[in-house]
Amino acid sequence: MADMFVVAAREFSDVVRSKRFILLIVVFGLVMSVAMATIYVQAVQITPGGSGIPMPGRFLGLMAFMLSSTMSFFAPVMGVALGCDTISGEREKGTLKLVLAQPIFRDMVINGKFLASISAVSLAVLITSLVSIGASTIVLGVTPTGEEALRLALFTIFCVLFTMTYYAIATFLSTVLKKTSQSVILSVSVWGVFTFVIPIVASLIAIMIAPSPITPPRPEEPVDTESIRKRMALSETISSITPNYHFGKIGEYLLNPYARTDFVFPSPPTQEAAPITSSLMYAWPNILVLTLVTALMFIASYIAFTRQEVR
Repeated sequence: MADMFVVAAREFSDVVRSKRFILLIVVFGLVMSVAMATIYVQAVQITPGGSGIPMPGRFLGLMAFMLSSTMSFFAPVMGVALGCDTISGEREKGTLKLVLAQPIFRDMVINGKFLASISAVSLAVLITSLVSIGASTIVLGVTPTGEEALRLALFTIFCVLFTMTYYAIATFLSTVLKKTSQSVILSVSVWGVFTFVIPIVASLIAIMIAPSPITPPRPEEPVDTESIRKRMALSETISSITPNYHFGKIGEYLLNPYARTDFVFPSPPTQEAAPITSSLMYAWPNILVLTLVTALMFIASYIAFTRQEVR
């Protein structure tokens, strides 16, 4: 057990000091800052009275929604970037052979790497989330309620889980493939398929099976809600094979009640938000799927690594 923590400490130090890790945090911070400034400018321009009117309290909800949208793209990128050379990179450098020449078991090596990655990802997500949300509350004078703070804290934990899902996938590919370049290409391809290809294919299949009318219905004609519901259900069923879908559902259940944009873009009133316990119950199947995928990919990496011959 002590060997695992030694490996984890060394790996964690290497990750947080790497240019790749620092660049990821800086890029994410810039993206969040630009998005926050864009929403603020739009709200000030539309709010009667101009910039002299204080920002509505719902701005925190917008920050939460923006955090969810940004993390749906940033988390997989971070997971792939940190995991694509976990094993293959050290194998190419020759350091893996030196590590395994020490009196240390193989399982301690990969367990330590996984523990270090969880710590590094948690640190990155925590820093960027606190800075983004904290800046909005300090600059705009908006104070979150206890429930809002708890929802954001829970969502931050699930951001770490989502990132580790892609990290586990990238680590598995890095373990079974000999070259880092192959691992990078395949990991990015998997991310692209999950993020862009499958949702588009799901929408096309849903439209083909339950096509929408070419011409919009007349005002006196009833809307075909059954076809719309069928298309949405089919599209979600196909998209549910991706981790992105389940992360999106978790964000929807936890943050959507507070992510109202009606002060920028008018929208009909929404129902009162469900309690946190109810939101977690609704999101539980999606949380379970992400947890299982992460665990299964890590177990596959563990088995492949312990049975490999390192030369």
